[in-house]
Amino acid sequence: MPKQWKVVSGLAAAAVIGGLAYWVLPRDEAESAPPAEIQETNTNTIASRWQWRNFTKPEAEQPGTTGSEVPANVVTVYRILQSMKLDESGRVVPDQTMKEALEEGFEDLGPHLSTEAMSELQKSIRTGLPGQAGEAAAQILENYYRFRLAEMEFEGQPIDQSPAEHYEKLVELRRSYLGAETADKLFEVEDTNGRHMFAAIAIQTNSNLTDEQKLAQQEALQENLNDRLLALGLLEPEEAAAEKVQRLREQGASNADIYATRKALLSAESARDLAAADREEAAWQSRFNGFWQARRYVMQAGLDEVERERQIEQLLEQYFSPEERERARLTSSDWQARDAK
Repeated sequence: MPKQWKVVSGLAAAAVIGGLAYWVLPRDEAESAPPAEIQETNTNTIASRWQWRNFTKPEAEQPGTTGSEVPANVVTVYRILQSMKLDESGRVVPDQTMKEALEEGFEDLGPHLSTEAMSELQKSIRTGLPGQAGEAAAQILENYYRFRLAEMEFEGQPIDQSPAEHYEKLVELRRSYLGAETADKLFEVEDTNGRHMFAAIAIQTNSNLTDEQKLAQQEALQENLNDRLLALGLLEPEEAAAEKVQRLREQGASNADIYATRKALLSAESARDLAAADREEAAWQSRFNGFWQARRYVMQAGLDEVERERQIEQLLEQYFSPEERERARLTSSDWQARDAK
């Protein structure tokens, strides 16, 4: 099986990097809490619940230090964890923000962390984030780490099934370590794109379908993907509407169909604005077509270069406003290049 079919999803823990620093650095190394500019102000993140005071000791127990100083490794933990989201109940939210941090963290941590070091990482998280959120973050750290090691072993085995079957086994492996709900949320984007790719390949390689049937199924598949990406917030509504309108025009859809599509994906106001822009564009194109035909007559009239250019400039002034003439010149250059081929 070609290597390109191997689907490798990097996992790591945002908390891991900071936890590793806490484990490695000397216990008496300290620095001030991070400056205000790096502190997350969103009240729905780990940063809003982080307890700096839990990492400091009274001045009497730490001669030469102040109560505001914390170990450098704790600042590292904070910098990694601060953007992770919490829901209304204070639970850690498994989403793309968490996943990106986890991936980065695993790469820094590496595959040889001892059990003792893992426990130290979890202790650091629970200290800075007491309660439910800290427990969840510490547990997901261990689950991620164990899964990532299992994934490395899984990907090192010979592949004796189709790419789609191999991918589904990887999905089940994630769920076995992370839990189905957490795994599916963290890998929602990869799963959406991966399954779309396998479905597209299946359509394209199906010898029982005609070219027309393949095209129709591919278009329906792309529309489903766009709907899913919209729901995930990974595709802007304007972009989705533009793609769908383009397909509708290729199919000969009416202006009413295009308006209804834009209204459904955007809003009635946006649909009206875009319809007005379409009319303006159609009017401009009509004027350019008229200009281009008149320009051809000038080019074929046998005039010397100076007179020819003078008359073309007059045509530009006749057909276009001052604001439109630069676009008309650029379009004219493009059409000249096209005609020269």
